Amino acid sequence: MESLLTSMRAGQPWRSVVGARFSATKPWLHSIITSPARTAFFGSVLPTGEGAVLDLGSGWGQIARPLAHHRPVAAVEPVAERLDFIEESARQEGVHDRITYLEADYLELELSTRFAAICVIGVFEWVGAFQNHSDPQDRQRDFLRKARSDLMEGGHLIMGIENRLGLKYLLGCPDDHLGVAGIACLPAPLAKERWLAHSGHQLQSFTYSPYELAELLHAAGFKNLEFFGAFPDYKLPEVILPFGENGAAINSWLTQNGLPPAEHNGYDGSPLSPEFNEALTAHYRTLASERAAHTFVPSFFVRAS
Repeated sequence: MESLLTSMRAGQPWRSVVGARFSATKPWLHSIITSPARTAFFGSVLPTGEGAVLDLGSGWGQIARPLAHHRPVAAVEPVAERLDFIEESARQEGVHDRITYLEADYLELELSTRFAAICVIGVFEWVGAFQNHSDPQDRQRDFLRKARSDLMEGGHLIMGIENRLGLKYLLGCPDDHLGVAGIACLPAPLAKERWLAHSGHQLQSFTYSPYELAELLHAAGFKNLEFFGAFPDYKLPEVILPFGENGAAINSWLTQNGLPPAEHNGYDGSPLSPEFNEALTAHYRTLASERAAHTFVPSFFVRAS
């Protein structure tokens, strides 16, 4: 990261610097950092407006920087070097002054500002990780309650996350966070047991089914929830579809004319075989005819208020 920052501060465009470093050696990471698909949920999931947005776990600035072209953003990122990257790349794009940079653990922040939207894109599953002083799922619950309190009246929490019951995971694709198959897709108590036996470590990263996540959000005080299926995933979505009432909209699309994009291994971005993708499509079509496909999308966005 320091070498990237040195090159950027010497005047090299941030995209060129990132491309030179990662495009050949780590193409998946390169896409995650630079692809315009990262903001495909703007407008369809994240409502347009002028109010300030809180971007939690800002990473490489994929959300905060493009959003700052349109509205003020507060970027929260606990890794100092990543925050420096966001600041320098935003300076190159002329939006430096539209971003507030906060190096912090969100749960340790006390904010006086209330936000029109809070973005939690690829973050919620990691909220309990990298700490050992409290239960990871309790921290996730605390996180949602705090996010609810930091929203202004009528504000929205926007979340992007993998589905614990994503069809590809149930069929044996490795999990995006653990890199192994058949563990993260299990109910939390069994997943903890299996991960401890497999790795010798406590499981600290948790994803949820749509129903489970809805329960968590309701318990945190959110009353209105809208789910959107993301294919092949929320990271680089090619198709974003609203669930609709009881999943009707997405099931109708899959039944009548939808052909889901080919899916990939979310841990490293490697393609899945044509045969695996053919089976996925066939299963989606069957599940859609049973009005159940929305439960098994690979990942989803949520808009909660």
